[in-house]
Amino acid sequence: MASVSEPITFREFCPLYYLLNAIPTKVQKGFRSIVVYLTALDTNGDYIAVGSSIGMLYLYCRHFNQMKKYNFEGKTEPITVVKLLSCFDDLVAAGTASGRVAVFQLVSSLPGRNKQLRRFDVTGIHKNSITALAWSPNGMKLFSGDDKGKIVYSSLDLDQGVCNSHLVLEEPSSIVQLDYSQKVLLVSTLQRSLLFYTEEKSVKQIGTQPRKSTGKFGACFIPGLCKQSDLTLYASRPGLRLWKADIHGTVQATFILKDVFAGGVKPFELYPRLESSNRGSCSLPEKHLGLVSCFFQEGWVLSWNEYSIYLLDTINQATIAGLEGSGDIVSVSCTENEIFFLKGDRNIIRISSRPEGLPSIEGGSRNTCHSSLESTPCYEFPGDSPQSLNTDLLSMTSSLGSIVDRSSTESPDQDSNLSGEVNGVLQENLDPEAFSVLEVPALAPDVLNEGNGDRPGILPCNRAGEIGPHSGVWTSLLELREAMEGSDVTELREESCPTDDGPSSGQSPCQEQDSSAEAREVGDMEPDDSQSTFSEAPFLNSPPVPSSLSWASHAEQRLLATSADEGSAEEPSKEQGFLMHMGGPGHLGSTPWHAVTDSDTGLKEVIAPECDLGTVGGRLTPPVSALAVCTREPRHEQPSRDQVLTSSDEEDIYAHGLPSSSSETSVTELGGSRSLQDLSQPGTDDTGLLKSDQFAESWMGYSGPGYGILSLAVSEKYIWCLDYKGGLFCSALPGAGLRWQKFEDAVQQVAVSPSGALLWKIEQKSNRAFACGKVTIKGKRHWYEALPQAVFVALSDDTAWIIRTNGDLYLQTGLSVDRPCARAVKVDCPYPLSQVTARNSVVWALTEQRALLYREGVSSFCPEGEQWKCDIVSEKQALEPVCITLGDQQTLWALDIRGNLWFRTGIVSKKPQGDDDHWWQVSITDYVVFDQCSLFQTIIHATHSVATAAQVPVEKVADKLRMAFWSQQLQCQPSLLGVNNSGVWISSGKNEFHVAKGNLIGTYWNNVVPRGTASATKWAFVLASTAPTKEGSSLWLCQSSKDLCSVSAQNAQSRPSTVQLPPDVEMRAYAACQDALWALDSLGQVFIRTLSKSCPTGMHWTRLDLSQLGAIKLTSLACGNQHIWACDSRGGVYFRVGTQPLNPSLMLPAWIMIEPPVQPAGVTLVSVHSSPNDQMLWALDSRWNVHVRAGITEEMPVGTDWEHVPGLQACQLALSTRTVWARCPNGDLARRYGVTDKNPAGDYWKKIPGNVTCFTVTSSDELWAVGPPGYLLQRLTRTFSHSHGAPSSHATTPHPEDLEDEWEVI
Repeated sequence: MASVSEPITFREFCPLYYLLNAIPTKVQKGFRSIVVYLTALDTNGDYIAVGSSIGMLYLYCRHFNQMKKYNFEGKTEPITVVKLLSCFDDLVAAGTASGRVAVFQLVSSLPGRNKQLRRFDVTGIHKNSITALAWSPNGMKLFSGDDKGKIVYSSLDLDQGVCNSHLVLEEPSSIVQLDYSQKVLLVSTLQRSLLFYTEEKSVKQIGTQPRKSTGKFGACFIPGLCKQSDLTLYASRPGLRLWKADIHGTVQATFILKDVFAGGVKPFELYPRLESSNRGSCSLPEKHLGLVSCFFQEGWVLSWNEYSIYLLDTINQATIAGLEGSGDIVSVSCTENEIFFLKGDRNIIRISSRPEGLPSIEGGSRNTCHSSLESTPCYEFPGDSPQSLNTDLLSMTSSLGSIVDRSSTESPDQDSNLSGEVNGVLQENLDPEAFSVLEVPALAPDVLNEGNGDRPGILPCNRAGEIGPHSGVWTSLLELREAMEGSDVTELREESCPTDDGPSSGQSPCQEQDSSAEAREVGDMEPDDSQSTFSEAPFLNSPPVPSSLSWASHAEQRLLATSADEGSAEEPSKEQGFLMHMGGPGHLGSTPWHAVTDSDTGLKEVIAPECDLGTVGGRLTPPVSALAVCTREPRHEQPSRDQVLTSSDEEDIYAHGLPSSSSETSVTELGGSRSLQDLSQPGTDDTGLLKSDQFAESWMGYSGPGYGILSLAVSEKYIWCLDYKGGLFCSALPGAGLRWQKFEDAVQQVAVSPSGALLWKIEQKSNRAFACGKVTIKGKRHWYEALPQAVFVALSDDTAWIIRTNGDLYLQTGLSVDRPCARAVKVDCPYPLSQVTARNSVVWALTEQRALLYREGVSSFCPEGEQWKCDIVSEKQALEPVCITLGDQQTLWALDIRGNLWFRTGIVSKKPQGDDDHWWQVSITDYVVFDQCSLFQTIIHATHSVATAAQVPVEKVADKLRMAFWSQQLQCQPSLLGVNNSGVWISSGKNEFHVAKGNLIGTYWNNVVPRGTASATKWAFVLASTAPTKEGSSLWLCQSSKDLCSVSAQNAQSRPSTVQLPPDVEMRAYAACQDALWALDSLGQVFIRTLSKSCPTGMHWTRLDLSQLGAIKLTSLACGNQHIWACDSRGGVYFRVGTQPLNPSLMLPAWIMIEPPVQPAGVTLVSVHSSPNDQMLWALDSRWNVHVRAGITEEMPVGTDWEHVPGLQACQLALSTRTVWARCPNGDLARRYGVTDKNPAGDYWKKIPGNVTCFTVTSSDELWAVGPPGYLLQRLTRTFSHSHGAPSSHATTPHPEDLEDEWEVI
């Protein structure tokens, strides 16, 4: 603690850009864009928790610089209050506007701590907005108060995983503040403050005098180690008064602070912003105290309300500092020596006596500014795996090499010498011929300050040539040297960025510059190909003369840090797939380092990727070191598995210039550090591993060529991408990688015929449709005007369907390469359309109301068809498509507003509605993420630098751009889907897309109603077992714990047979095998029913003698073929040979105790699950972790040890003879891939479409489930295969997942 004598100033050292930029300004719900407001805040030394208006809780880990997101399921509603607690486990509680409270138990890397995120819900008691939360120090009690005066006590048992809540107190007015200590709850309401003794359940008011006026006046306990009777507290009162009271509510002292405030309050020093923090000259409200908290040292009190924050010293009766009259303070929180407050919609400010990250706060030098380059972890490049770090990059000019080598080999204690050397080397080598141009890229879009208008406009990289070649270098180097010599980096102001000097920063780096000479590829393009323009976002082309070396300003460096550290600190959970934690388009590794040789001077430019400059703990690390690591020989250590590996799609990302797009597909699953190319190139050891069928259900990710993806179109040989700025790019297919070339500018929509012979575009401002005379990638192109006033066009190989701006539909027929457009004929349509798709004499359309129509009677003789028909199937399934496309092999594909992908088969001109009476859903959730920031958000990303240059909020620029795109009331939706013979291509609108080149499995959950039961019957449980008749499976169904029936899985529509249960028992669990049905009742008794061919549902129940087990109570059973497994209430596991009531051998004791897995205290196994062939045993524990028994063989049926299976939490498992399926706590289903005898735990989980409350699997991998309303569902599947020319299998197969050894791209 600081002594009073030394003067302490509390101020804001630096805005929290790293935090605010990790939270999106808008999110996409379907195609609606929702603004995200920040609504609640709490902090401690480890975390910053921020609640938002969309029900998302953002949790920033201060040690690892990592942002995590947690959400409430169901309706999105604002979070009104959050409360962190650091005890044995880290906990965070959040309350919402409708009265929901959730507690998240966070994952900790420390041994013995929680390893899987868990959520507890407090529901049903509060009906109104939560206003206050308070924890007990041990995390076992949570108190929540709402604005109707209800206070709820929730007791958490983290070991058992249960949370029990009940109402303990009801006051007549809203709860303002809660505090808990030593079994006493301190409650402040709008009318009074009181003490609630939780053991005695008694209440005492603080003070005897009532308040003169109601208001948000708070109270808090004074911290200190003392017994309950010695507790003291502060309570604020109207009229600038503060009470100090004891545990009996007796007031010991009243501080009357009017005179103290009369002398004025010294304001906190805030970091300078563009707009002043006091908005205009609004009259200041009367001064009042508000909520209170003890802060920093004894006798100091922090008090706040929505207008002001005051820091008071009660001992010396003085104000230390404050903030007055701002009027929109939403939330305030303090740690030991920091005050954080949330102001307005989106501004979080940190006030402290020292900069963030100094050792006294963080404990140790974790976040201090390292001066040694060698010790900073900036080799965690998300570029390519180390084997692919090609020596091409080493061929930069020797001058840069020498800087790099010297700087990277210096030892830590020679830092001052080092910076001198860097200066020296640069000074010697500023000769234009010798120095290679190094440019720092603009920020990755998702870390740019979106929507904070309060920040000076910084151009990420200065325009080359605008500042002399020396000045920028020296300014930057001075900053660099300061940083390296340990001066506090946060002192560097933005003004020191050489580009930030007035009018010269008006030019935005977003403007495209066509310099074809520079953008020429290094070895791969013909010399005459001058059309290829350098157009990778958002770099400026560097001129052949040396430009200044400009580092981004320090604030941006910090942002780079937070983004770049995302991937390296911990392994992403498998559910998140490889899209990492932040949903923005600037995913790690989406742009590798490109070396582009300049044709005039032979210099090689190194263009850094968007988030690669390494930083430590949010501090600036000189980019030179980043280069150093990249240019030295590849590092010898294998990267750890949890580093993010991204594979690129060319053999060598450095040798080819810009147009090779890197794939975002992380390949940790493919053997650690190999990239996909290493695997797919002939000559490597793994030749032949990647056969097409082994990519079944796998999606590869690619980054787009421009600014977001508005439209995706694929033909047989090419893929076309249209970005938000109207840039049209093209790349040849299939090939390992994509080579983007700029094809055209100012395009609003693009269409291509399946063969690729026809290409049309709609021009941006004029809305005129043009057809391309001869589609050549190189050479001159001629465009013919085809039709004015067009908003959407679809091409088949010989027709064009055009939607006009007034909603009319037109058709042009008889088109070919020589006749790319023709006369247009109007086709009547009953509804206004937003999209059309046509192929092989089939035409489908999407209306503005998202209904689907198909055209009947279309043929080569009658291309316009006869009439439109509504698609009943889509109506029945309530499908709401966003875009549709016809694919090869007679398929129709749709992407809906929830981001789900569907297909139908058998779509031919004679039967355009196809063969299926439902849509098949394909699982893409592990790969393609739509929710975070989709279409319009991407426009915002694309325009970030315009906004910073013009110093206006990004949204305003985006709105202007949006108006430019949609100048008329365009109905057209972006097309984000394309299907050709090389794969299914899909984009989420961000600057990335995914392709599935292997087989895809479509899922449909069919509602089955057994004969004689009502269609509204609500089933509670379903279990499959091998049928006694040796053919197929039996299903056991029940609606409650007191009934049971059986039906054949092969003929589930038949009448079920009722099974009488023993009298007066409530069954808790069932397990079944071919010759027996086992049942476990609520008292732990076991009943067995023998099944036979002649009597498949058995004759009678036999109670099993469990006297051998003594007082043990069984809670879970599993039947294999001849082996029974059980689990008891304490987590013990038992094994028994023989499924019948009598043990046939009578030699062994019937039950053998098996040691359960070693678990943290309080975590026990709760259920066991066996495969029908006795080969596998899996188990779940009380924290929903999954375990597998290893070493099970014929000779050793009990196995040898337990293994934890990571990747997801499950509350139910189902095992077939070779596969494991899991149901997550939220009802999602997943399948475990890679389970074999040698690898009993398998390799990875993958989700499948569906959400259920209970499920089971037959021995042949046919899934049955009970859906949320209680329906009995059967999973049907259809495989879509890309085998060229072969029709897709039309038989509905219950188990297509035979590709057990396939590779999976995670």
